[in-house]
Amino acid sequence: MTPADVAENLMPKSITEDFETCLNNLIQSLEIAKKTAEEEVKKKVEEEEAKLKIKKEKQEFIQEEENVKTNENSK
Repeated sequence: MTPADVAENLMPKSITEDFETCLNNLIQSLEIAKKTAEEEVKKKVEEEEAKLKIKKEKQEFIQEEENVKTNENSK
């Protein structure tokens, strides 16, 4: 959340809005921004874990192929 977002939430949108309403708007916006950021981090972590899993499986496959070739050559 940028300083402009904070200022926008703190400024009354109408004459009838008081400071409590503005603060509640800010709090609500901060909570939404926090949840969004947490979801983005979780998604990035899951993507990285998937990449690492694929890389590990690829390395295991290559190692297994090398073992098969070694066993065939030793016969």
